[in-house]
Amino acid sequence: MAEKKPSSLLRRTAFEIKKYRVMKKTIPIIITACAILLIIGYILSALYMKFGAFTVMINKSDFDYALTLSSSSDFGSRTTRLNAQIDEKITNIDGRSLPEGLDNVDGVHNGKNYIAYTFYCKNAGQNTVDYSYHLYIANMTLEIEKACRIRLYVDGEYVDYAYPRTDGVDGPEPNTTPFLSTTTVVKKTIQDFKPGDITKYTVIIWLEGNDPECVDRILGGQMKVDMEMSVEANSDRKGEPGT
Repeated sequence: MAEKKPSSLLRRTAFEIKKYRVMKKTIPIIITACAILLIIGYILSALYMKFGAFTVMINKSDFDYALTLSSSSDFGSRTTRLNAQIDEKITNIDGRSLPEGLDNVDGVHNGKNYIAYTFYCKNAGQNTVDYSYHLYIANMTLEIEKACRIRLYVDGEYVDYAYPRTDGVDGPEPNTTPFLSTTTVVKKTIQDFKPGDITKYTVIIWLEGNDPECVDRILGGQMKVDMEMSVEANSDRKGEPGT
């Protein structure tokens, strides 16, 4: 008569049953987590497309100072947030080919392979203030920002900004001012901004074909640029002329 092995098979079977039950509970959790991640990714992508390639906003804490934005000089429509919707894909160009008078058209006025947006900031309040504008890169992929140029007009005067050089050569990219950091393009203050005063801004964004970083590896890269206006702390001056 063959020798019995009474418990090993049963123990093995019980273990496998337990493992099956654990997996049965775990797999739906994993699938649900993956689905949630996909949904979050979709939402983020949708928000990116909704808010466009360039967004300008008033810092929420500064609403009481009544800074307001508009894409037209007559301020027929006022807001604390503007979104420039950019639908087209762009490729690199020579920045010297950009047309003249890019700050003479209000709102979105994109050209071939460049983004252009003109808007206005107004002091609609009762106090004279100092406010800062902060132009920064909110999102970027494939290091596309290294080949990017951002031209900022402020009341008709412009500066071309570029990512600091990475080719070992001292100094900025030719005819540009370096970004303040890897994500901050520029941050400056407008002083003595009286009630009724208006600052005009135009932002131009393009990929510079003459930049050494403008290479195949950045193909398909994306970049989002934002700008925020913030009243400087303790800058309101009640009772001054014009207030």
